[in-house]
Amino acid sequence: IMTRQMGIQRPEMVPNPHPFYDIPIHVNMIQTLLCEWEQSGERSFLLLGNQGVGKNKIVDRICQLANFEREYIQLHRDSSISSPTVCPTLENGKIVWNDSPLVRAATRGCVLVIDEADKAPTHILTVLKSLVADGQLLLSDGRRLTSSRFLTTNAGSSVNS
Repeated sequence: IMTRQMGIQRPEMVPNPHPFYDIPIHVNMIQTLLCEWEQSGERSFLLLGNQGVGKNKIVDRICQLANFEREYIQLHRDSSISSPTVCPTLENGKIVWNDSPLVRAATRGCVLVIDEADKAPTHILTVLKSLVADGQLLLSDGRRLTSSRFLTTNAGSSVNS
């Protein structure tokens, strides 16, 4: 998901898809998506395709060309309702709950690639769909993510919205 670009604070988060081969169909898709982004203000994109056709590479190339920072989250059938918003880490032998890539992307204004969304349970997809449709998400700690300018890039195989 991408909100307003607030300037590059973490240049290491701008992907460098090496190697990226300029296959004409990929270059055309990148040009089309960037034109829609610039001209029509479209902020939600769903990339569909078989595994291994280059969906993530295309998104990474767009981020590289536009100098967008990118976060990444991969969903699966065991994803819980908290999976998109918090992630556990182990610090000094204790479990600490930190913001997920979705929350970091929304608060820092960078792209979020949601991969394998077709494998996630329906209730997870409902939360993500409401985020895109309504432009807001209430977090478990009471914070509310809001934006009128989200870019959703789903590099999974298929999601009905």
